[in-house]
Amino acid sequence: MSAVGWGASSGTGFFVSSQGHIVSNEHVVGGCSAIDFSFGGQKHNALVLAVDKTNDIALLKTTFDNPKFLSFSPSDPELLDPIIVAGYPFGDSLSSTIKVTRGVVSSLAGIDNNFSNVQIDAAIQPGNSGGPIVNDQGQVLAIAVSKLDAEYALKTFGSLPESVNFGIKGGLVKSFLGANGVRTTQGATGVDGLGQLLTQATVKLNCT
Repeated sequence: MSAVGWGASSGTGFFVSSQGHIVSNEHVVGGCSAIDFSFGGQKHNALVLAVDKTNDIALLKTTFDNPKFLSFSPSDPELLDPIIVAGYPFGDSLSSTIKVTRGVVSSLAGIDNNFSNVQIDAAIQPGNSGGPIVNDQGQVLAIAVSKLDAEYALKTFGSLPESVNFGIKGGLVKSFLGANGVRTTQGATGVDGLGQLLTQATVKLNCT
């Protein structure tokens, strides 16, 4: 089967520490000569520290030490878990503000029984890649990565796919970060202020 994980002119990333560590997809940053993001009206540069091409994960570092960052869920996603996806679909074409969608965990495996992924029904679009998929407590469950390729689905099943999207499981991301010396945190943020937290911890990455 085929998924589409869009090429990068822009994508999404999110802070995972107060020391300026950002997580995204490898396909968002892999072909970039330079990466930057805006925060508080100022532009900041980010450097790629490590990538996992197999699992499509990237670790970036910036000199901007953001005190707002996302923690990880202490448990793996479960079927029907409610989720929120945050990111910057279509870059700034719609607006420069963060967008969120809601849904549930639809399957505990991705395409071809890829158990490093989960399937979700929350909408994702080009630009969402690398963005956080969180639970109602604001804990990261996964990273948005791709959606079922429409052309493939139409040719194979005779129907266009609806709400068949995928994320990389948070446990895999935590292992990747730990292997690269980044200690992640666990703990609920609470529903109050979740929108503000996602806004402050999630950034649009610009690739040049």
